[in-house]
Amino acid sequence: MNSKNISNDQRYFESYDQVQVHELMLRDRPRVSAYHDAIMNNKHLFENKVVLDVGSGTGILSMFAAKAGAKLVYAVDACPTICNLAAQIIKCNDLQDRVQIINKRVEEIDKFDEKIDIIISEWMGFYLFHESMLESVIYARDHFLRSSVQNDDNTSEQNESIVIFPSHAYLYCAPFMDQNIRIELNTMWNDYFNLNLSPIRQHIKNSDLSECVIETIEPSQLVHDAQLIQSIDLRTVRIDELHSMRSFCEFTIDNTCIISGFCFWFDCYFSTNDNSSILRSTRLTTNPSSPKTHWKQTLVFLPEDIYPLKNDIVPVNIKLKQSATNRRQYDLTISIKKIKENLNNNDEKILVENLNNKRQRSRSSTMSTDKHITSESQTMDETSDSSSSESDNDSSASEEHPIPCSCDRERCKLIKIIIEKYDEENTIE
Repeated sequence: MNSKNISNDQRYFESYDQVQVHELMLRDRPRVSAYHDAIMNNKHLFENKVVLDVGSGTGILSMFAAKAGAKLVYAVDACPTICNLAAQIIKCNDLQDRVQIINKRVEEIDKFDEKIDIIISEWMGFYLFHESMLESVIYARDHFLRSSVQNDDNTSEQNESIVIFPSHAYLYCAPFMDQNIRIELNTMWNDYFNLNLSPIRQHIKNSDLSECVIETIEPSQLVHDAQLIQSIDLRTVRIDELHSMRSFCEFTIDNTCIISGFCFWFDCYFSTNDNSSILRSTRLTTNPSSPKTHWKQTLVFLPEDIYPLKNDIVPVNIKLKQSATNRRQYDLTISIKKIKENLNNNDEKILVENLNNKRQRSRSSTMSTDKHITSESQTMDETSDSSSSESDNDSSASEEHPIPCSCDRERCKLIKIIIEKYDEENTIE
């Protein structure tokens, strides 16, 4: 590991050595309840077993495992302050004889006194992969788990014998609309009690939305159903598979809308060899429709809104690549290819037949959050294949118009109606 990564890891563990961070996670009821239910509903798996808790923090999961009947739980965490606090909590609950705290990174441990039967860990970060803690879980699986086989020839029976909680994770993406955040940041400082405070914007973090936003959004803000972009089976996934991940989505627009950006969230399942279906097992979800968690959702705003019409298809390429300078960061790239017109009714065709054939596209920008998530949002300016000849016959359509625009061009009128409708629906009286 190079010096940069050592420094990044040091800062990472220092941040998790703050009690306030763990207070936030302990207050996250959906998070804690999912682990509690998954463990307590599978006591037969934990009875007289040896459990490894990777990144144990305050020891809450370790204590659940002990109460479920585990013979011994190794609670491994690299943060000394939190380990000391965990020791006090574990003793307070009379579980010190069955929960052993080890203040090390799991990668620094040569071996345990006993073979590990089960691994539990709360490793998920924003958009699932942020912080790269999943690598530590995979390392523990390959080096310490009794039933893990370190080759590519694992049979389904061998995979089913591996118990890791959670066992499966899924990352989703959906386009969303949010004018409030963008408008507030664009207008608030220009007219603040009749004063122009615009110079302050350069000192306010993410005032231009060039970084990802970690925020809870309403389900009504999603303009399309989510699509699965990544799935992880913790019994078989390899570390090298996490270095770069690519996905492709196509969102067919049901109704003409505004797309401000793309929203990411994840689900985790606690499946065992006793489950006939993953979907029947305990689930931890960060879906906007579910109770709020401390992960919230990850919002990647486009540099400018786009305005797809009904039945248009928005093709999106998504790439997650581990940063070369900090392995705990990912570069998240979103590339919007040319929108495909797919008009299925005459009314829509008449409405857009004279519209600009060169759809306006936002240009690339770098986005990152205060947790060092780095991402790029790219949209490409391409001409719709089905109507390229029409643009040559309509010079006014090829001119760029402001948004919103008050001219008589059909597309401008349509976009203006969309914005006015959105403003009306989101006005607070």
